[in-house]
Amino acid sequence: MQSNCNKYEWGKKLKSNAANKAAFWVSKSDTELWNMVQGQNLPRTIDVTFDRLTKGPKILGCLKCGLDVLQYGNYPYEPEFEKKPWKLTCPSCKSVFPTNDFGKFFKSAIDETGQFDASKGDKSLLFNADHPDPKDPLHQYGVDDGFGYIDQNGRSHKFIAYYNWKHWDYINKALTELGDAYIYSGNKLYARKAAIIFDRLADIYPAMDWNPYASRGWYGSDGGTLIGKIGGNIWETSLVRIFTDNYDKIISGTIDNPELYSFLKRQSTKYKLPGAKGTRALFIKNVDDGLLREVYNGALSKKVKGNQGMHQLAVAMAAVALDTQPETTTWLDWVFSADGGNISGQMINNLDHDGTTEEGAPGYTFMWGRLVTDIADRLEGYKGYTKHNIITEFPQYGTTFIAAYRMSALGVALPNIGDAGSTGFVGNYIDPKFIAKGFRYTGDPEYAKAAYRGNKNSAEGLERDIFAKDPDRISEEIRKIGEGAGPRPIGGYLMSGFGLAILESGNGASGIALTNNYGRTMKHAHPDMLNFDLFAFGNWLAPDHGYPEYATPMPSNNDWTGSTISHNTVFVNEQPQKEIWSGYSRIFKQLDDFGVFELDGKKAYPGLETYKRTMFLIKAGTDSNAYVIDLFHVEGGKDHVYSFHGPPGEITTLGLALIPQIEGTYAGENISKGTGVNGFPRGYSFLYNVRKDLSPPGQFMIDWKVEPGYRTIKTEDNIHLRMYSVTQSNDIALADGDPPQNKPGNPKKLGYVLMHKKGENLSSTFVSVIEPYKNKPFIKKVKRLATSDSDQIALQIEQTNGDIDYVMYNSGTKDIKLSNNISMSGSIGYLRMNSDKAIKAVLVNGTSLSDGKLNLKSQGQITGKVVDMNKETSGGGWIIVDQKLPEGETLKGEQIFVNTDGERDASYTIVDVKREGEFSRVVCGPISFVSGMKADSPAGSHNYRYDFEQGAEFTITSHSEWPLIKK
Repeated sequence: MQSNCNKYEWGKKLKSNAANKAAFWVSKSDTELWNMVQGQNLPRTIDVTFDRLTKGPKILGCLKCGLDVLQYGNYPYEPEFEKKPWKLTCPSCKSVFPTNDFGKFFKSAIDETGQFDASKGDKSLLFNADHPDPKDPLHQYGVDDGFGYIDQNGRSHKFIAYYNWKHWDYINKALTELGDAYIYSGNKLYARKAAIIFDRLADIYPAMDWNPYASRGWYGSDGGTLIGKIGGNIWETSLVRIFTDNYDKIISGTIDNPELYSFLKRQSTKYKLPGAKGTRALFIKNVDDGLLREVYNGALSKKVKGNQGMHQLAVAMAAVALDTQPETTTWLDWVFSADGGNISGQMINNLDHDGTTEEGAPGYTFMWGRLVTDIADRLEGYKGYTKHNIITEFPQYGTTFIAAYRMSALGVALPNIGDAGSTGFVGNYIDPKFIAKGFRYTGDPEYAKAAYRGNKNSAEGLERDIFAKDPDRISEEIRKIGEGAGPRPIGGYLMSGFGLAILESGNGASGIALTNNYGRTMKHAHPDMLNFDLFAFGNWLAPDHGYPEYATPMPSNNDWTGSTISHNTVFVNEQPQKEIWSGYSRIFKQLDDFGVFELDGKKAYPGLETYKRTMFLIKAGTDSNAYVIDLFHVEGGKDHVYSFHGPPGEITTLGLALIPQIEGTYAGENISKGTGVNGFPRGYSFLYNVRKDLSPPGQFMIDWKVEPGYRTIKTEDNIHLRMYSVTQSNDIALADGDPPQNKPGNPKKLGYVLMHKKGENLSSTFVSVIEPYKNKPFIKKVKRLATSDSDQIALQIEQTNGDIDYVMYNSGTKDIKLSNNISMSGSIGYLRMNSDKAIKAVLVNGTSLSDGKLNLKSQGQITGKVVDMNKETSGGGWIIVDQKLPEGETLKGEQIFVNTDGERDASYTIVDVKREGEFSRVVCGPISFVSGMKADSPAGSHNYRYDFEQGAEFTITSHSEWPLIKK
C-alpha cells in the first residue's frame, strides 16, 4: 500500500492529505493527548435541555433565545475545542454558555486517577465570570459544574455534558487522522500519538456506563433501553467501530517505540491507573482487555447494540483486531449465530428481494447492506476465519448494492419516506463506490452500469484497491461497461420488495416523477401506507415531513409527523394505520408519456373491504410537463378523511366557501395547537388556522404557489401545484400544519386540504387531478363524465393547447360507454384527442378501446396459476406457470403479480420467459422468494416461508397503445 502511495498521483495525494490533517495532533504534547480522554464522572448527553422525565416541554432550546436555535438542526451547537474550550456558542443568538470558567473548575476536580470528579472541585470557581459579585442577581446565571445549570423552573441546561458528548467525536477525529497518516506513510510518530489515546481509553472504558445519566432523564441514542457505555447503546456501536478500526491500523507501529512506553510508565507513576505500564506487551494487554474485549462483552450485555448490522460489525472488527484464538473465532461465530448477531437469520427473515430490510425509512434500510458488506470485506481480508462467506452464502444479498440507485426517482431524488431526509429535501443515498463493490463481488454488469452512472458517468476511483498490485483493475472494467451502456433509461419501475412505485416522465432533474410508498409502516417508517409525493421542476411538491424533530416518543412525532393524517393518504375511522410489512401491487405499467399503478393497502386498515389507490402520470401536450390523476377508493368504516398537502406557499381556491374557525385546531375550537392526544383523533391538534366549507360542492380547485426560498425555488420561477377535485364530501377544511422545525431548510408550515366523509358502511372514491406548472396552468378544464356503473370513473381533461384527454377506470365487469361515442372494455383506457381526432391511445388490461373511428384491440390481462417455483435461497427467482407465454422480449420488464395473503408483496420484474412444454418458465432475476423461516424451525433447516404459495394464481398486466411505439 505504501508503495502505491508513492507511485500514483492519487496515492501521493492521499498520503499528503493525511499528513496535513495529522500534523495538528502531532503538534500536541503527549500529555495533552492523554488528558483528552476523560472517564465516567464527566457527564455527557446529546441534547442540552431534553428531559425525558419532565411533564412540561421536552425541549427548551437555548437558555437565551429559546426555540430559535432549533432552526440549526437537532444538534445545533458545534464546540470550538481549541478556540473556546468548555464553551458552547448558540448559532442563533451567539450567546456563550456556560458562563463560568469551567476549565479552571475542571482542573481543580482531577482526582488521583487523573479523572474528573465534581465533588473534589473548588466550588468557589463556580460563578458567572461576567458577574463576579456574589450579590449580583446574575452571579449564578448559566453556571454549570458538569451536571448542568438549573434554571428558575428547575430545568437543567447541560452545556458541559453536551460539550463532552461532542468531544468524543473530537477524540475519534484524532484517532482517524493519526491512523490514516500512519498506514499511508509508515511513520511511527503517528502510531505513537494514537497509541497514547488508545492506552488511556482502555484505562477508562470498562467503567463507562450511560445508565446513570439516562436515569436522570437525559437524552442519548439508546432506543429507550437507558443502557450504553460512553453514550446510548445504539450510537456506542459507531464509537467502538472507530476505536477498533484505527487501533488495527496503528498496532504495527507500536513495535520498537520506546518513547511511547516511557511516557505511559511516567503516567502510571503520577496517577493511580488500573494496571502496570512500560512495555508493548502491557500496552497490548491493556487495549485488548479494556477495549476490544469490552466491545464483545458490551454486545452480550446489549450495552453495545444498535440497528441491525451495527453491533455485528462492531464485534467483527474487534475480533479481527484482537486476532487471538480461540476468541476471535468465537466472536465471529457469534456474529452469525442465531443466539448472537444472527446475520444468517436476518438474511432469511428480514431481507427482501430488493435488498432492503424490515426498516421502512431509506437510510435505515440501506444501513444493513452497507454494514454487512463491511463485515464481508473484513472477513475476505482475514485468513484466520473461513466458516462464512456472506456473498456466496447468501446470493440474494446482491440486490442490496443497487437498492438506493433504483429507489431514486429520475436517478436524482430519493423520496423522504419515514424517518428520512427532511421536508422537500432533494438528494439520494446513491454511493457509486458501494455499487462498484457489488460489481466486484457479483460480476453483474448492471451493477457496473449503475456505479458508472451514479459516479457522474465516470469510473474514476471506483473500487480502487490501494493494497493491490493493479489498484484500478476493477475501475477499468467498470469504465468499459459504463461507456458502452449509455445514459440511464427513461421510465419508472416498481420496487415491490421495499414497496415503492415510481412513474417518470422525462429524465434527470428536469423530469417529473410520481412516487408512492406502499411498504413498511413500522420501525422507522410512518403509518403512511399509499402516501405519495410528486417531483417536478427539481423539487418535491407534495413533500413528506421527513425525519421528525426527534426520533423519540413526544407529541410532535407520535401525534403529527409520525401520524397518518400528516401524510398524503386517507385517514379512516379516526385511527392511524396498523404496523405492517407491505401492501400489494395490483397494476404497474410505465409507457412512453403514460404510466399507471394500482396499490392495495387494506392490510394497514384490516377492518375495511377496500383501501386502494390508482394513480396515473400522463405527459401533457405542452412543453415537457405532466399531470397526475389520483383515484383513492375506500370501502368500509364510518369516517374517511382524504388528507393532502402541497408545497409551502400561498393558497387560493375556486368553488369553496371557506369560513375561518375563530380559534383552536382541527381537533376543536377549544383544543390548542400541539395538545397531546386526549379524546380526539391523533394529529388533529397539529392542524391549525382552520377554514371550513360545511356544504362543499362536488368539484373545486386549490392552487399552491410555491414560496421562494423553498429548497431551490426562486421568485422568478413562479412554480405552482394545482389540484382539481371532483369528489363530493360532507365537509372540506383547509388548515396549516408545521413540519419539523429543527431541520435546516424545512418550511415554517404546509397547507393541507382535508376532504371529510362520514356515514355508516362508507364507500368513498376520492378523485383528483393534480397539475404542477410554471407561470401558467396548461390544464384548462377538468370534468367527471357520467358512467353507467359506480365501479367506473371517466375524466375529461382539456388542455390549453386544444388537446383533450379521456381517462377511464373500470374496476367492474361492465363496459364503459360515454355519451361522445367513446367506449372501453377493460380496466384502464386513455385517449388523447385534438380537433376530434385521436392522436394517442392506451389500453391496459382490456380488449378494446374505441372512439367510433379508432378501435384499439388487446388480449386482455394474462392470468394463470403457479405450478412450480424455486424454493431455495440460491438459484435465482424462477416460476413455472400453466400458460404458454410469449418468449423473447415481449414480456421482459413487465411485472408478474402472484396472489398472496402473506406479509410481503409478491410481484416481480420479468427478466426472461422460456417455454417448457405446455408451461412457461418465468425468470425474475437473482432474487429469492423466501420470506423467512417457519416458527420453531431448527437451526440450519430449510423450513422456509415464502412470499406466495405454489398453486397461487397470477396476473400479468397487458397493454396496447397507438400509435405503436417501437422499443
